[in-house]
Formats: sequence, structure tokens, C-alpha cells
Amino acid sequence: MTTDIPTLDLHEWRSADTAARARICAALDTALRQTGMFLLAGHDVPIELTRRMRSTGLAFMRLPSEQKRRYAVRGPYDNGWRELGTMQASALDGVDGGGAMSMSDAPDLHEAYHMGPSHRTGDDRFDRLYYPANRWPGEVPDLRETAVAYSGEMTRIALTVLEVLAETLGLDADYFTRRSQRATWTQNINWYPSLSSLGGVEEGQMRVGPHTDFGTITLLDRQQGVGGLEAWNEEDGWFRPPFEPGTLVVNLGDMMNQWTDGRWRALRHRVQAPPGSDPDEELVSLVYFFESDPDTLVEPLPAPIGGGAGMQPGIAGETILEKCGVTLTLTD
Repeated sequence: MTTDIPTLDLHEWRSADTAARARICAALDTALRQTGMFLLAGHDVPIELTRRMRSTGLAFMRLPSEQKRRYAVRGPYDNGWRELGTMQASALDGVDGGGAMSMSDAPDLHEAYHMGPSHRTGDDRFDRLYYPANRWPGEVPDLRETAVAYSGEMTRIALTVLEVLAETLGLDADYFTRRSQRATWTQNINWYPSLSSLGGVEEGQMRVGPHTDFGTITLLDRQQGVGGLEAWNEEDGWFRPPFEPGTLVVNLGDMMNQWTDGRWRALRHRVQAPPGSDPDEELVSLVYFFESDPDTLVEPLPAPIGGGAGMQPGIAGETILEKCGVTLTLTD
């Protein structure tokens, strides 16, 4: 079945011989061609750090809105808080998995807190475009230290996964990572409020509408819920991917789909509305979106490594900003 999602265990990968690695790569390649996701075990992120990241993030989300607005984002590609009612993922994507328009024009039912890297190049305009400053809430003093530590773990994992993906394609292990030494990334804390606190849901409205992510890979630490993650592929349509405690979900984004010239899919996914069967269910997802160095030329790989879709090359950072709605010619 195409809904069989493999698990990559990094401990197993590191100790595997050539034949075992070939089997692991074959399973990953099949899943990424069909759906665009796999699970990741053996990543060595401390459980307590993940718990602190989730609890400090939830502490921020529970602050009164007037306090959170001090840390609100100020543009389409920015760090800080996005309040309920200001996001609609399907509006950026345009279609759901089956090619039909999104079922609802209503906004997504979640709040988000975004943070990004602190590295700088010394070019002020470049840095303002691609590395917006973080807005750390004084009301939750532990959030900054926790988030820096947690996102550091995610960066480590992302670079490791990119090495595995390069080997899966038969490329040098550093093919992607040497283009990712000052990569753009965004660490999200997504809070999905309960139905009880929302008071109701419009027909077709979701916690996150159908979409694909923009970057190379996304790392997701999810909580299991009734109103949870769903993935899509052509053969099976929408389905609920497996939940294995302690694993991360890895899904591919548009940039990796472009880089492999259509060989691998960007995962189309959504998060269902809070359920009437459990009106008090609230979830907190930790979502890390990884891209590439902003000035990387993403050139679709030629066949037989690439999929032969005939995609056009593009500058990584410019592509991300344009998808976020930033007009580069008007940015000072």
C-alpha cells in the first residue's frame, strides 16, 4: 500500500553496511516518490527539551491577546506571533490533493509563534530580507533559551537527513548540506485550540488547510489527536499517517520537489478541525521548516537522478519570499 510510511532510524543508518543502506534508501525513495514523507527515529533529541519547548510555547499562547500582540509579525516573512484568524494555508497552495479548490474560505484554526536563525552576513538589506529578527516574549523568559536549544537540535537533524537524502539519490553526501551553511529556516510553535474555546467551526474549516510546504524538508513533532494530521497521495487520497511516539515526521517541500525535478513529491497535507467528539482537545505541534542558503541556485537534477519533469531553476531565497508574498522590487 502506498500509505505504508517507512521509519528511518538514524542509529541503524549509521551502523548499516552497504547492502543495508541500499535497502533503507530504496524504501525511502519509494515513499518519497509516492507521498513525500517518512518517520524519523534515533534522532537523539532529549525528551525533556521537547517537553519544555511545548510547555513554554503553550505558556506563551495562554497569555492575553493584548500581551501577545507586542510580539506580532509585521510582514509576510517575519518572526513573532500570528493570531487566530490571520492564516490560511490553502490560500497559498490553491488546491487540495485532488485538484479541487479548498472547501472553505475561512481562516485556519490555529495560532503560531515563529522564530528563525540568528546568523548574519553583514549585508544589512540581505539580512533583513532573509533573517528577520526574533521577538522574544519577556512574559515567558524560559522560551528563548529553550527555543534556541530546540531549534539547534532541529538544524542538526535537518543536515543529517539531507545527507541521507543525497545518498538515496546517489549524490555526494554533502550535495545539499554544502548549500545549507547559512540556510533560512523557521521554527513554529502551532497551537490548535479546542472546539470548546473556539465556540464553533465553519463548514469545511480546518486547523490547517490543504497545502505543501515551501522548503526542502520539514521536521514535525506532533501530538496525536482526533483532529490531527492527514496526508495525501494520488492512489489513496487523504489518509492518516502512522503515529509513533518519539519519532519525528519528515516531509518534503516544494524546493526538494523542484531540486529532484519531480522525482520526489512535496507532501500535500492538512490538519483536521477540532473534533465534536472531543470538544476539549487542544494540540501543540512543533514544526521546523528548513530551506537552503538564500542565494543557492536550485537547479533541477538531470535524469536519471531527477524525475524529468522539466522544472525551471530558481534562487532559493527569492522563491521563498515570492511564495510568502514579498515583492522584492519594493523592499528596501
